[in-house]
Amino acid sequence: MNSLVFDRIIIKSFNGIGDLLFVTPTLKKIKEFYPNIHITVNTNYPDLLLNNPFIDKIGSDNEGIFLGYPDPIHAKNPIMHHIQFDYQIVKRACGLNKLPLFLTEDEAVPEIYLKKYEGAKSKIGVQVVHKGHWNKKKVWPFFSKICFDRRDILEPIVLQSIPELIKTISSYKAVLCAEGGISHIAKAVGTHAIVVYGGFAKPAWNGYKDHDNICKTLPCSYCYNPFPCKSEYEERECMRNISIDHIVNRIKKVK
Repeated sequence: MNSLVFDRIIIKSFNGIGDLLFVTPTLKKIKEFYPNIHITVNTNYPDLLLNNPFIDKIGSDNEGIFLGYPDPIHAKNPIMHHIQFDYQIVKRACGLNKLPLFLTEDEAVPEIYLKKYEGAKSKIGVQVVHKGHWNKKKVWPFFSKICFDRRDILEPIVLQSIPELIKTISSYKAVLCAEGGISHIAKAVGTHAIVVYGGFAKPAWNGYKDHDNICKTLPCSYCYNPFPCKSEYEERECMRNISIDHIVNRIKKVK
């Protein structure tokens, strides 16, 4: 494509919530420099994009620039944050030469335009339901236990519609979660997140500096790929080595 001759961009993102949110800063930047370009986003999470002023059409067709898992995202050492990856993919694929080389740190933030909770915030939500497609490598084994043990201040984040999930996460003063949809929604709505990474990935690849990112690496880290643990260590030992007491101490620091 050439930016001088095309007037439409079609993007497709059919993976997780976080994968879709990663592209939202790019859409905003495109409209800043090319306000007349028509942007379509095809996705399996259309509700997540409702009210976004930088999207002209939300669809479900299997066409467009694919923002799945481009190399080297599944490699051992990705070189930049996923948001910047998506920005580069769209910028190059569409010949958007007027765009800056990278988004600034302040711009590289996921965006949500759904209604948020506006009352007092006292509870901390805990992610107790997780997808299994990473062979649980990104799941701390004690999410449910800590939620049960500290019912006075913690409550489970239940499965619900996207609009309700947005409102729920925005109602917490913090969330305790794995890297994924919950952590990226939290960033978008301004809720603090305690994100347990273990040795699965570096926060520089898919996290945020103002979150409390808890890492515990082993010589086999980082295992950022879809395959099961294959090392001399017990399965997910990097996660198991993060104690409940350690997480509780982090929770106590949340204001």
